[in-house]
Amino acid sequence: MNSPASTRSCLQNSRTAERRDKNATSHVNLIRRNIRPIALVMPLALFFAVGALITHQDSEGNIDPSRYLILVIVRVVSIAAILVLFWRLYVADFPLKIDRWGWIVGLLGGLLWIAVCELHLERAIVSSLGLPASILGARSGLDPFAAYPTAGTRHLFLAFRFSLLVIIVPIAEELFLRGFLMRIVDTDQWTSQPLSQIGRLGLLTGTVYGVFTHPSEFVAAAIWFSLVTVLMVRTGRFWNCVLAHALTNLILGIYLCYTGSWYFW
Repeated sequence: MNSPASTRSCLQNSRTAERRDKNATSHVNLIRRNIRPIALVMPLALFFAVGALITHQDSEGNIDPSRYLILVIVRVVSIAAILVLFWRLYVADFPLKIDRWGWIVGLLGGLLWIAVCELHLERAIVSSLGLPASILGARSGLDPFAAYPTAGTRHLFLAFRFSLLVIIVPIAEELFLRGFLMRIVDTDQWTSQPLSQIGRLGLLTGTVYGVFTHPSEFVAAAIWFSLVTVLMVRTGRFWNCVLAHALTNLILGIYLCYTGSWYFW
């Protein structure tokens, strides 16, 4: 039979262990709160930082193919490393769940993007306002079949460029946009904000972001980003948005290779 002193000692040890566990849990949660913005922002920030290093070969704006290939590989490898590093945090915040609506919106979004861009609505709108078409800017429209005459180099480029287009960019951009930006402008308690409950300011921010980052395709971007936002609100599933983004980009990638519409890169 235990003595009263022994019982008190056991209780004190138990309470000390509980406090230690609570302190450890609080410490872990604090670290996660501080590191979460970095984990959500860094992949896309790295994408743009490496993209800023892309230079052109001549005064006509042609890209240096060798440098471009290296930078595409650097983009894929470096961003993939960041995604792997923080993967457990991502899936803890956003469980890996998708449904048929991700597939449907991705397919519809890809077809809409192509249709709107082929109508050249952006140029028509800018022209009607009396503004020069040059304000729309242009993407890095490199033709891999002309830039890389050897099959090995061309296949290497296409493998990494499609990896960037279909895997890296959809995850990185959705993490930043829907995981971070749309929530942080909506509430101070953004880390616990469900995607399906983001308010009007956050929802509008998603469309504005799309227009701002795709100036040469701002009509298509406004439609597509709004469509995916509806998907986000209706299903509340982050990975549905990633799936829709990936499928749309895959459709665009196949279309540009088939038609030679390299400005879609």
